[in-house]
Amino acid sequence: MPRSLGTRGVRGRTIIPKEIVYTSPRRPGRLQTPLIVGATVLSVALFGGALHWALPGLVGRSEPVHVDEDADTPSYAGDYLVGEAAWGLSTSRLARTICETWTEEVDGVTFSEQVASDHLDPGAEFLALEREIDAPRNGAAYRNDVVLTHNTWYTRLREGTLDVLDGDPVREPENVMVLGNVSPLTLQYVVGADSDIHTLEDLAGTTALIAWEDPETLELSDLVLLAAGLDPLAMDVTSGYDFDTHTPQQVLIEGDVDVYVLLDEVGNAELDHFERQGMEPRVLEIPEEVVATVGRVDPSYTSLTVEAGTLPGHDGEVNMMASWETLYAHADLDEDLAYELVGAVYEDLGDRVPGQVTATVEQALSGVAADRVHPGAARYFSERGVL
Repeated sequence: MPRSLGTRGVRGRTIIPKEIVYTSPRRPGRLQTPLIVGATVLSVALFGGALHWALPGLVGRSEPVHVDEDADTPSYAGDYLVGEAAWGLSTSRLARTICETWTEEVDGVTFSEQVASDHLDPGAEFLALEREIDAPRNGAAYRNDVVLTHNTWYTRLREGTLDVLDGDPVREPENVMVLGNVSPLTLQYVVGADSDIHTLEDLAGTTALIAWEDPETLELSDLVLLAAGLDPLAMDVTSGYDFDTHTPQQVLIEGDVDVYVLLDEVGNAELDHFERQGMEPRVLEIPEEVVATVGRVDPSYTSLTVEAGTLPGHDGEVNMMASWETLYAHADLDEDLAYELVGAVYEDLGDRVPGQVTATVEQALSGVAADRVHPGAARYFSERGVL
């Protein structure tokens, strides 16, 4: 819902520096005598009047020009909010960069970030697309215009299995529509570069640590192993480490486990940590046919071809299984605005987040059904030949 565009500054105001105000030596701070000033004003007026009547005869009278102050202001101009599910009311660098990109690249709009709950509640962010909710910091009512969140949450929303931790569920989830994928998250099985583990099949009989003992990552890993024809229990998952005193990566570095499993961005801080500690990691490839099997269970997951040299241990391209951080909007978001926002994401955002893999326009609708795309976004993708 567009907000009114507030005043951004006072323009046209002339500030006269003190150094050009002439003063009388007898009366500090006073201008020159009224007689001199009056004569000067009269001379300027008479001379200006003469020019006013003489110049048209010399250069011709100018036609009056009508200036429409609103001619270049789009109908959707205003202030907008991007909601993001996050812990502790802290938005991500990606969300902040998206807001900056839209504010700078789309005429007439200003975007800022908002988090609906400090308990990672994507349901509340989707709810705020549909109607106003109370802000967690000050209780002020607000409504999201766009939401950035994981596409698996959206799948659950459309299936009717996503709850709102504090509040009513979304009444009409079909009106929450896709603008496009932004950044992939990949399931990664990390081993040492000199390990004998090279394929998913080699994971049978190994011991693994799930990053931060995250149950979602464990569940997804089990699904991948099943899709690869393995018994998930064939890979023993260890736990019980105190991560306040022991970093989870150190468990693999010290050889206590054979494989480290994480769900993260393609290039991430955990891979960097291995290299900083002197260990050369290698990430296992997840074949396309395995990803396709998982996708039949949950269409949120699709294959992602990662460029050579991006993941450690691979000199060529490698196939990974990805889900996506995706942008969503309510169906009532202005269609022209949605068109402009999507264009800015796929034409300008990538240069603003160096080191982070972002979606190409060809990947923008990976795992997305065509009837779930916002009409404004659909127009952009149709023009680009991807819908």
